[in-house]
Amino acid sequence: MEHESDCVLRLLLEWQPSAAGLSEKAYEQELQAWLTGKLPDVPIVAQYGIAKGKADLVIQDAYVIELKLAFTDDTLPEFDRCIGQMERYRQKWVDKERGEVYLVIVGKSESEFRDMIHKAIKSLNLNYFSGSYFHLVEKFS
Repeated sequence: MEHESDCVLRLLLEWQPSAAGLSEKAYEQELQAWLTGKLPDVPIVAQYGIAKGKADLVIQDAYVIELKLAFTDDTLPEFDRCIGQMERYRQKWVDKERGEVYLVIVGKSESEFRDMIHKAIKSLNLNYFSGSYFHLVEKFS
């Protein structure tokens, strides 16, 4: 039987953004609608308040989904904000044993940013003996 967290990851990997060039909010709404169609009886909340901020989506009060557009030199402040969000989620969600965090990036980030985000996710997971609590899903359009 598939574990809930494996189901969330599988669904995020299956999701295909409809078109390139949409806004982050449009992709978030598209993903929420798609997940709701796949999980009709499961609560999915948008803009869920966590640690003085808002997570894009939270499934069943246990799985945080943060969606970002690809990182480029023009989006350095957004990249730094994302790293800060992941740390806040670590402290206020994962460390409180609330659940797992999924970072979904739509589009292909510049290689230096991709390398840094992969290392950041790996580093966050080093804090936990029992498994990975942070997952990275890249959706190349």
